[in-house]
Amino acid sequence: MGIKRFAAGVALSFLVLSAAQAQEIKADSIDSGTGHRNERSDSLRILSDELKQLKSQLDAGEKERQMETVWKRKKYWKLGFGIPSIERTDGEAMTWKTEFAVSLQRGKTAYFHSKPLWGMVKFGIDYGFMDLSYAKLKLKTAGTATASSSIPATSPGPNPDEGFDEIVSDDPSGSLLSLAGVDLGMHKFEYGLHVGPSISVNPWKHLIVAAYFHALPTASGILENDSFSYGFGCALSAGASVSYKAISVGVEGVWGSIKYKQASFEDDEGDESSSEEGSAGLFGTKDFRLKQKGPRFYIALRF
Repeated sequence: MGIKRFAAGVALSFLVLSAAQAQEIKADSIDSGTGHRNERSDSLRILSDELKQLKSQLDAGEKERQMETVWKRKKYWKLGFGIPSIERTDGEAMTWKTEFAVSLQRGKTAYFHSKPLWGMVKFGIDYGFMDLSYAKLKLKTAGTATASSSIPATSPGPNPDEGFDEIVSDDPSGSLLSLAGVDLGMHKFEYGLHVGPSISVNPWKHLIVAAYFHALPTASGILENDSFSYGFGCALSAGASVSYKAISVGVEGVWGSIKYKQASFEDDEGDESSSEEGSAGLFGTKDFRLKQKGPRFYIALRF
C-alpha cells in the first residue's frame, strides 16, 4: 500500500511539473509570436511611408514636366490681316479705306519668373525685331483745304473714283503715269519693332490666354503712282490671344500717327513750280501727317 501511494505521488508530481513547463513554453511562444508580428507591422508601416514619399516625388516631378511643356513655347510667328482706317490730320481733310492689308510678325516672350504664380499666371515682356506690313489703300473722302495746306483744293472735292493723280490741284493730268494711262493706286509699306508687357494665364491643360500692350517703333513708306513718301513714328497696339499648344489666334488694335516727307520720281527740271506741284502729288504738300487706327486679326505658330 505504501509503495502504491508513493508511486502515485511521484506520478502526480511529474504531471504537475510537465503541465507547468508546457504552460511556460506556450506563454513564451505567444510572446515571441507577438513580437514578430509587431516587427512585421513596423516594417510594413515604414515601407508604406517610403512608398508614399516616392509617389509624392514622382507626382511633383510629373507636374513640373507638364508645366515646362505648357510654358515652353516662347517664340512666335504671326500672320495677320487688318482693316485699318487712315486719315490726314493736317492740311486737306482726307480719309482712306483699306482694300487689303496683311502683316507678318516675329517675336518672343521672356517671362519674369520660371514658375507660374498660383500655378497658372505668368508675367513677361514681348519683344521682336521684325514686324512687316503691307496695305492697299483707296481714297474714301477728300474735303477742302485748311489753313495749313500750301495749295488750295477745289470744293466740294474730287471724285475718289477718278484716280489719285487727278486730285492734284492745278494739273489733274500732271503725272507721267497719268499721261500714260497707268494708275498704280496707293500702297503703304511698314517695317517695325515691338516691345511691351504681357500677362498669360493657363486655366486648363495646354490652354493659355494672354493679353498684352506693345509699343511699335515704325518706318513707313507710301507709294502713290510716281510719288513716294517716307516717315518714322511710334504706333501702339493692345490685344489678346488664345493658344492651345502650337496654335494661337488673336486680335489687336493698332493706332498711331506718322509724319511723312514726299519725294517724286518725275523728271521735270524745266519748270520749278511744276516740279514742286508734281512732287506734292496727292497731298498738295511735301510734308504731311497720317493717323492710322483699326483692328488686326492674326493666327500664330508658337514654338
